[in-house]
Amino acid sequence: MAVAPISVSPAHAHSRLARWAVGLAGAVVVAIAASFAIFAVAYAIGGSGATEDNWVGFLGMVSLLGGLLASLAAFALAVVAKVKHERWTLLWLPLSVFPALLAFLLLGEAFWWE
Repeated sequence: MAVAPISVSPAHAHSRLARWAVGLAGAVVVAIAASFAIFAVAYAIGGSGATEDNWVGFLGMVSLLGGLLASLAAFALAVVAKVKHERWTLLWLPLSVFPALLAFLLLGEAFWWE
């Protein structure tokens, strides 16, 4: 009885839409993580006064709003790739970053920030 060989597809076998979606979502995650790290260091050193009305607060705002728009684009690309029956495990990243970021912003605005 012969055993069928396992085919390992190369990385370029995934569609361009899927690669763009995963890359864009990965960039959003890295940018937001970096801005949170900068925010945490400034807050630890100078308290809440160190993060208000300066470049640290502006960086956080730009990364969150820009990240929301970029993650929406990645979400749309991933949905199109899934509709075209793309089978790539990493598509969970763009499909989860946008809803998670949207929930964080909505809950943060409703309960934490004034």
